[in-house]
Amino acid sequence: MNKHKGFTLFELMLVIMLMALVVSTVKFPNLTQDPFDQVDQQSKKIAALINLASEYAVLNNALLGFSVTETSYAFLQFDGTKWQQINEMPFALTELEPTIKMDLMLDGLEWQEQNLLSAVKWIDEEELEQASEQTEEEKKLAFPQIFILSSGEISPFDLDISYDNGFDDPITFKVRGEFIAPVSVYDPQQIEEL
Repeated sequence: MNKHKGFTLFELMLVIMLMALVVSTVKFPNLTQDPFDQVDQQSKKIAALINLASEYAVLNNALLGFSVTETSYAFLQFDGTKWQQINEMPFALTELEPTIKMDLMLDGLEWQEQNLLSAVKWIDEEELEQASEQTEEEKKLAFPQIFILSSGEISPFDLDISYDNGFDDPITFKVRGEFIAPVSVYDPQQIEEL
């Protein structure tokens, strides 16, 4: 009696079905980040960089600035005669993801009525004229919109950072600077309570 030892077709199909069942229950990580987490991380990163820049300004007796466009931001330093963009990390020019936008508010803030920094003239009009060959975005990044002083003071601002892909409801976080570091981050629920 010559009996072949091996698997039957039924046994092979049973093993394949069990493997398929096990693979279907495995959850693979989502490679795209949740929009809420994206905006949360970007807001915290910007707040941390502004706080770090404030500490740098105090320790090095430097005058720094922060400039924002809808899709990018940059830190600048005043060298005694003009503003220069800082090219070293972590303060170098940063471009945002296409679905993340920023909106900076400097004027008309309810809590900003006694803005001591607004009385100081920071930008030379002649320097602004020389920048006329630059694009609007380059002009915005050439001069600070937020000033970070060596005394630890920061010009007051509200910076809304939003995720808006055009389909889902926008998600907005707020970074707020109130005259002195550290700046604060507010999530959507906290913004409603402000």
